[in-house]
Amino acid sequence: MLVERDEQIAKLTAWVTGAARAHSAAHGAGYGTARRAAPDDPSRPGRIAVISGPVASGKTALLHRVLEPSAESGIRLLSAVTSPSERHIPFGVVEELLRDTREAAGPLALHGPAGAEELVPAQTLMAFHARLAGLAAHGPVLIAVDDVQYADPQSLQCLLYALGRARATAGSLALVVTCGPDAGANAPHVLEELLRQVEGLRLRLGPLTAHGVEALLVQRAGRAARTGDAATGPSHTTRLASSLHMATGGNPLLVHSLLDDRVHRRRATEPVDGSFPAGEQFLQNALICVHRTGAEGLRVAQGIALLGSAAARPLLARLVETDERTVGQVVAALGDAGILQGERFRHGAVRTAVRESLADDALVPLRRRAAGLLYEAGAAPMAVASHLLGNGPAVPDEEWVPGVLSAAAHTALASQRVEFAVRCLRLAEECSPDERERLRLRASMAKFIWRVNPSAWAQELQPLNAALREGTLPVTDSLRLVGDLLWNGWIDDASIAIEHALDGMPHPSEPGLTRQLRDVRVMLASTYPTLLDRLDRALGPAATPSPTESPEDCAMTGIRVLQGVLSTGTGPGHRERAAADEEHTEIAERILAGTRLTEDSHVTIRACLLTLLYSERLGEAILWTDRLLDEASEHDAPGWTAVMQAMRAHMALRRGEPDLARRLAAQAMEQLTPHGWGVGIGMPLSALIEARTALGDHEAAAALVDNHPVPEQMLLTRYGLHYLYARGGHRLATGRHHAALTDFMACGRLMREWDMDREGLAPWRVGMAEASLALGNRDQAEQFAREQLAREAGPRVRGMALRVLAAARPAADRPVLLERAVTLFQEEGDSHELARALTDLGTVYEQLGDTAQGRSCTRRAGRIAEVRGAREVTHRPRTGQPVLSVPQRAVPAPMPSPVRSRPSAAAAPLTDAERRVAALAAHGYTNREIGAKLFITVSTVEQHLTRVYRKINITRRQDLPVSWDIDVAHTA
Repeated sequence: MLVERDEQIAKLTAWVTGAARAHSAAHGAGYGTARRAAPDDPSRPGRIAVISGPVASGKTALLHRVLEPSAESGIRLLSAVTSPSERHIPFGVVEELLRDTREAAGPLALHGPAGAEELVPAQTLMAFHARLAGLAAHGPVLIAVDDVQYADPQSLQCLLYALGRARATAGSLALVVTCGPDAGANAPHVLEELLRQVEGLRLRLGPLTAHGVEALLVQRAGRAARTGDAATGPSHTTRLASSLHMATGGNPLLVHSLLDDRVHRRRATEPVDGSFPAGEQFLQNALICVHRTGAEGLRVAQGIALLGSAAARPLLARLVETDERTVGQVVAALGDAGILQGERFRHGAVRTAVRESLADDALVPLRRRAAGLLYEAGAAPMAVASHLLGNGPAVPDEEWVPGVLSAAAHTALASQRVEFAVRCLRLAEECSPDERERLRLRASMAKFIWRVNPSAWAQELQPLNAALREGTLPVTDSLRLVGDLLWNGWIDDASIAIEHALDGMPHPSEPGLTRQLRDVRVMLASTYPTLLDRLDRALGPAATPSPTESPEDCAMTGIRVLQGVLSTGTGPGHRERAAADEEHTEIAERILAGTRLTEDSHVTIRACLLTLLYSERLGEAILWTDRLLDEASEHDAPGWTAVMQAMRAHMALRRGEPDLARRLAAQAMEQLTPHGWGVGIGMPLSALIEARTALGDHEAAAALVDNHPVPEQMLLTRYGLHYLYARGGHRLATGRHHAALTDFMACGRLMREWDMDREGLAPWRVGMAEASLALGNRDQAEQFAREQLAREAGPRVRGMALRVLAAARPAADRPVLLERAVTLFQEEGDSHELARALTDLGTVYEQLGDTAQGRSCTRRAGRIAEVRGAREVTHRPRTGQPVLSVPQRAVPAPMPSPVRSRPSAAAAPLTDAERRVAALAAHGYTNREIGAKLFITVSTVEQHLTRVYRKINITRRQDLPVSWDIDVAHTA
């Protein structure tokens, strides 16, 4: 199947058929006419045709296409096919050419003695010519040699002699050869002389053009249609041809290979699209093309595959231990064959296949030599490191290796290639002869490992911890290690690290170390306060930043503002607290806006998000967390993602989305093993327990409380406060009221002792009030509820306190308190707590005899519960106690959650009046109640609802989205 070869076929055909005319001319008009013919006249005797071109360009196919019908023209064809392995066999081609000349009398004396300067004995040359002359006496003789570049010099000498003597024969003798690249080989002089013959035809085959590939596709499509294998229609042909040409450079062999691989995939029922992935046949034939470029072709190609490019020719030549001329020849041949495009491999899979063709015992030294040459040439550290990392078990011992690997790691981190950076640091540690340098590299590596493989992080810290205990870890590294040790629950080791740093402090102390100690104090105060108590005397009084120092200049500024928010829960008055919160959250948002997520910043970023969460700025907290979750996902950082998912789960709980919280917390716990979480497991585990409890899935919550392992030291950290509050809520919901009271009491005691009595962390007073109420102690319940209300917390916590206070008060006092709670939950957009408050309010109205109002509230709560998929609606304590609602089961909520409920896109076409009616109907109001609230008739309400149903394509009231304009619905 030849395309774009019509001109060459016509010329070669005319040239071959000219042999008959040459024979007639020799016997008729004599040789004089032939001598006066043009050099490329096919009727001249002793003529030659040379077909050249890149590897696999179709030279052999063209030759066969023209020579097959030659027998019908009366031409005697003598043919031979050569190969690189036969080039050193004397007279191998001659013997193959004469193998079928049975009419000759006996074998030729090919191996007679030759003179000192003779390549072939004279008698052998004359005997070979005589044999050909005898054949030519009976008709034209055409000699065809395929891949003449591999022919042995002796045979080439015989052919050159025979052609030179052709005019003396009584017949016609012609030679046609194909000649491909033979990069790196020293062509024999006789071959150059043969190919330089003036009298001959020169044909050069090039790669197919894109139009040629398209023509080939059309031919194959026609054949496939006849066999039932057609895959694409004519409309795809141009696009497919362009893709094929791009992948192969127009090499016909490679084009056919990709198409054949595509057919195999289709027959194997694999999906086939418009792409051409490298299959087995394509890669095999690509390697064949590489081999056929010449004796040095594969070796040079392997060097290019290793370096990635052939741009640095001198370096490449040194790498493969050859000369630049040979490298240039191979690169040119590989480019002509469609293997290379410019200086690089055209297809990545071919580069991989060429590189994998190197044996292991050859690859390692080649990589090592490549690293050394690149380093000498001043290449980028990452380029050098990529070869050092491929050294296998052998550890390089050159002095420059650790420095290059360390520099490569920092460059890789800048482009978020963390795994590569970790590998560089690990090898640098192995190569470094200096113990202190190895510890420094280990510390850097451990920091990055937590991002990509948190489960292995603790193991990586062990050598550093051992050095710490031995007293060989530098002071600065000891202080940097404190946070890592505390996360793993190694509080005693962290204490040793701080004491070691204090003992090693120079006098006078350096400003940098002083700042590090101050940062450690803030970290302990915000998360690990028990250790702060143990070391308070050693660390000295808390220091404040210098007035000339901007808070944003400190690496631990985020932890400072977090500690600021936590500590303002106990000290100042309401106004001072609000002002301090405003200042802290403003700094936190400024940091978040100007900081990228990296190994150095992720602790500060987490602290800023917690600052927003604990100060009850949920809208801002959710916005930033969702953005950062997207960024962490782009970085493929499971450690970062898991921690932020845990925080986002707590935000979802405070937004009244327990099912979303459940999914986020579960995903966070799946991202990391319990070992990788360390004491931080308290964050996702507490969120999951709270969510399960809120959803009424008490068995699952109990399994988490009873069976999930947690570090003992977790309860000595801020994470333990979340866990105590969540466990207390679960025990309260399952009737273990005394145990719940104990958990809430312990949580509150620790929060006060640790100076982090903040409702945004855990509203333990509300928990105490609920547990006291469940135990029948109304006075104590009212005391804690009022104490919580006096603290002026956010709307959600105030609403929760009002709901519990209402349950502790006489029935006549409850409606006012519950209505205030409903209003607060509506402002906050917490439909979960709203449903609980409406349930209590409906029950109270029914108890007071206002059945209509009670049913309206209960209907509204039921509507929200229906949409949220509630498993339970109310929990009734023992007789004589008020009814307390329990958390409703929620359905999945969209992520991220908006700050305030807004109309959905479906509601956009509605008028303001229609939207108000639809929102009230969605929240359980009857048509009469809607009319009374909006001062319109029932008929008008019905008309509005009919239009709403039509506009948003629903047929019943239950399909109205409950999320529509919650503020409008409850303030209309």
